[in-house]
Amino acid sequence: RAKKNYVAYFEPEPPQPGQLGRPKSYGDKLKLMECFDYIHLFSTVSCQVYGRVEEVSILALNLIWKPTGGLIRFVFAVTSRGPIVLMCSDLNQDPVVALELYCTRTWIEVMFCHLKHLIGAFQFRFWSKKMPRHSRAPKTNRALTAPAATNLGKVQQCWEAYERFVMLGAIALGLLQLIALRFTASIWQQHRGFLRTRSRTLPSERTVKQV
Repeated sequence: RAKKNYVAYFEPEPPQPGQLGRPKSYGDKLKLMECFDYIHLFSTVSCQVYGRVEEVSILALNLIWKPTGGLIRFVFAVTSRGPIVLMCSDLNQDPVVALELYCTRTWIEVMFCHLKHLIGAFQFRFWSKKMPRHSRAPKTNRALTAPAATNLGKVQQCWEAYERFVMLGAIALGLLQLIALRFTASIWQQHRGFLRTRSRTLPSERTVKQV
């Protein structure tokens, strides 16, 4: 998502034959938020925004962005939550799909939150002295060497243990969600915890786990 103070540039016009000097790298400058002043250039489409289908005004432009030094697809959209500008490296990306994917990110973030805090899927403690030690600081890892050929099997087993542990946690989270969908009434009947206010009829993954 682009910030409100971002600027971009149109592609420069090709140089004329016999024109002296270095060809221009950038065309006219454009403040991204000013595009919403030309709402007549937008198309009105139906789009799913955070789980609700609504009419959205949308526009896609391929503009040059200085930090990347190349073209970026900017998607301008006016939703019920206000104007938004998205950036995509795929210059052929459908703007409606880009907006729906951005709105879906909250489900991914909630899933990782449950995996981390509710299931403990990232609290694995598999380790081997034959694995090279990594550091959070990139400079420290400059002298990092690959494990010896005789240790590759043990290192591969550690990586497989990591992946299996996380995948089993994801399966456990899916089972909690499935139980919440299939046995909603039974979960609430068996629940003995205190909830000040039920936010919804469907029990949460934490409620199902407690039961």
